[in-house]
Amino acid sequence: MRALRNILATIHLLSGVAVLGAALCLLTGVMGDRVRALLDTPAGRIGAYVAIGILGLGVLVNVIATYARRPDPTCVHPDGNPNVEVSLQALTSAATRAAAAGDVLIEGVEGRIIGRDRDRARLLVEAIAFTDEGLDGLAHGIQQRVTDACTRLLGTAGIEVRVRFLPSKTTIITREVPDER
Repeated sequence: MRALRNILATIHLLSGVAVLGAALCLLTGVMGDRVRALLDTPAGRIGAYVAIGILGLGVLVNVIATYARRPDPTCVHPDGNPNVEVSLQALTSAATRAAAAGDVLIEGVEGRIIGRDRDRARLLVEAIAFTDEGLDGLAHGIQQRVTDACTRLLGTAGIEVRVRFLPSKTTIITREVPDER
């Protein structure tokens, strides 16, 4: 789907460049005679109509997509109950507090509402580990604490927790460059 979208965007861009280029040439007079001669031929007129049609269709699709797009959900409905809402901000706050431990520094928590009924959430915990050993156990502990906190405190059982460890050290490599004079 992404490849098709990229191809259509490229075709839309090329037709926009062609229409804009022809309009500028006709309005400014630079190479206007050549553009008029090209548009006097049947192939030139058909090409211009196709480019204008593609450009108009692309604009129409973008306008419809803009107005038809629903806003991203901001609340989870536990157990699919539309009368109960738990905000995404409450989930990320609870996850930040629950994920904190002595071996890690929590850099941030990002959340996203998923599911047809908006009854589940996916949380991404970005952490910096102070140790290099046992990262699997550390990640599992963070996942368990966050899931338990969201279930106990907020009543949201459908939480998926992912843990991403960020680098805790940076390596500086110093190289001497010979003086070339």
